[in-house]
Amino acid sequence: MDFSDVERKFRELKARLDGGTIDEREFEVELRRLQVLDEQGRYWMIGARSGLWYYYDGAKWVLAEPPAEAAAVSTQAPPPKPPSSPPPTKSRTTGPKTQRKASTLAVPIVAAVIVLCCVLSGLAVVVSEFVLPSRPLSTLVTGLVGGTPSGPTIGPAVEPSPTSAVSASEYIAAGDALFNKGQFEEAIGQYQTALGLEPQNADIYARLGQAYVQLESCDRAVPEFQQALALDPDLESAQAGLMECGGALPPEISFSTYVRSDLSLSLLYPSTWSVREEELQTIFAEKAENIDFLRGNIFFISSLPLAPDEEGMDNMGALIKARQLIDLPMGSQLGGVELSSFAGWEWATVRGEISGLEEPTTIYIAATVKDSTWYGIWAIGPTDTWEQVSWPTFRVMANSVQLGPIVAEVSPSPEITPSVETPQTTPEGSPQPTATLLPPSATTQPGASPTAPQPTATTKPTALSGKIAYPRYVGGQTHYEIHIADISGNDLNVIYSASEPALDPAGKQIAYRSWESSYRGLVVSNVGGGGRDRPRGGAEPNEDSAPRWSPDGRSLVYATRRFGPHHNSVMRSHELANHSELELGPGDTPEWSRDGQRIVAKVNVLVIMNRTGGGERQLTSNSSDSFPDWSPASDKIAFARETGGNWDVWIVNADGSGETRLTTHESVDGLPAWSPDGTHIAFLSNRGGTWAIWAMSADGSNQRKLFNTGSATYATSELFDGEWSGGDSHRRRSWMDEQISWSR
Repeated sequence: MDFSDVERKFRELKARLDGGTIDEREFEVELRRLQVLDEQGRYWMIGARSGLWYYYDGAKWVLAEPPAEAAAVSTQAPPPKPPSSPPPTKSRTTGPKTQRKASTLAVPIVAAVIVLCCVLSGLAVVVSEFVLPSRPLSTLVTGLVGGTPSGPTIGPAVEPSPTSAVSASEYIAAGDALFNKGQFEEAIGQYQTALGLEPQNADIYARLGQAYVQLESCDRAVPEFQQALALDPDLESAQAGLMECGGALPPEISFSTYVRSDLSLSLLYPSTWSVREEELQTIFAEKAENIDFLRGNIFFISSLPLAPDEEGMDNMGALIKARQLIDLPMGSQLGGVELSSFAGWEWATVRGEISGLEEPTTIYIAATVKDSTWYGIWAIGPTDTWEQVSWPTFRVMANSVQLGPIVAEVSPSPEITPSVETPQTTPEGSPQPTATLLPPSATTQPGASPTAPQPTATTKPTALSGKIAYPRYVGGQTHYEIHIADISGNDLNVIYSASEPALDPAGKQIAYRSWESSYRGLVVSNVGGGGRDRPRGGAEPNEDSAPRWSPDGRSLVYATRRFGPHHNSVMRSHELANHSELELGPGDTPEWSRDGQRIVAKVNVLVIMNRTGGGERQLTSNSSDSFPDWSPASDKIAFARETGGNWDVWIVNADGSGETRLTTHESVDGLPAWSPDGTHIAFLSNRGGTWAIWAMSADGSNQRKLFNTGSATYATSELFDGEWSGGDSHRRRSWMDEQISWSR
């Protein structure tokens, strides 16, 4: 691929982005794949916002004009590894101009400038020696030839000594220098870091807002101006910025400092708010009665030491823990997970709506792990005033949170002196700053501190795509829930009181088993919510389980114990359009082939039959073989087998040949699910004592964890009603009663 190919593909992607067929995230992911390697071994890439070319010098992205064409890569020395971060997102209208060829007048003009500088330098020597002997020569020369200007214009970044601590003022100065150069994204990174050191500094919020205005992003600028004015109502720069963007003024709030040494945290909070200290958390509320009724503005913060089985928990696991502790009412909806930086520390966050309250209410959840301690934040406020009132206040509180050992006692309003977090080592090839240098990094993204430690994460190959639906057990008889996540584990949607998920081939609908008392049984709904329907109905809908989609998305095949003697499972297919049904015979966990002509199921062993249940043919001979999943090409079947008391994932050809064991770990490996392109298999595993979704290549190689499920166990102690008809109608469930699904 050469430079012209990349430019053409860039234009195509930009047109798709502008047309709404892809979102910003998909645009950036696709753009990062369009890199050119020149004859010097340098990677070139087009900036997402600017459309300008950059090359990667092994440490940072450099704006430059590309060569005429990409030559073959030199074999003398290996090129630098492809950078993991994109080039700076400079705007065409505000950033530096692209380099152009010098005109024929360039040489004489440059020569004249040099002569003029020499004359001025000579005059400076005379003046400094004879006229202004008290003024240093270097200072005068610098002023004459264009050094740091005086007045309101801000000078270049100041680099501190590598052995000294970096202060907030130095980060502000670095941000100002980048701002004056038109490098607004990079300036935002510096301001964010400064904010982590001085969260009560209104001027930093105003600077952030001004940088966002230059990027023509008032939606991001308004909250910054509002927070600046929440701290300093008379700050003129914030007032002007808010007026320019048309945002509403926040309420005037004075903040006090709260310190709690047993929870190892401190933060700022509105001085007039009520504070309630409980065993594991502190609750701040605009009014005391708000706490009991979840009404108005409320801010919770908790701290817990990690349990032995939680060691190694990442931010996603921390957010799952926070979500479990608050136990939202039925019908509440959460959005996608994002990473945010508060006070120089990275948190996983999610925002959503709480149902069942007197007024529409927004909830914001944030969680992190630091020094073997879990921290969680819940912020709740009226949806109608969230952006103008609640969020500015909550952001000030969250940005002021300091975590770690605290020796100070509670005082009415002491100043907080935050400590600088030492960043962890970044992955090789990622142009991130070191711990000892001022980091005006080209890779700094808005909302993330340049010095913030990177989240603990398992390496995930970029080739994987789509979404995975999986069950999570959170306790209680009906406390299963389904999470639909991307490959990184970021929640796209959550379905409460439900399990046994099955995504349709297009990834637009999901079938599952509902445990909701008023809506039990098999349910079909749209991914993302809406269109919920219980196609089976009937008096005993809770007897149906393990739904799977036909390849055309028009029918389901499932197992049920509502017919025949209890303990026996019968397989049936259900056509959704007219609700017609066909019994396929005894068996469990049926699954359609992707060509729609055959069904594989567990009937003592794994068998294959035609789509109407006839022509049964034995596939395997081990009675433990379960959870079959057909490959997209319909030529192979993945399944789980127990050998020697241990469960592993196996694979077999559709004709019964080529049985191959893919996993050999001593932990549970089960519930296999093929990727939409047939190159990988996902599975559930409790390796290391933590239940997680894992993935591997179709031949069993490259096994790696994608993300934790958030379930401490699937071996429930509760008795679940309606697992079969007649006789004893209760039994306990485990991971073997579940399934996972992978779709586009």
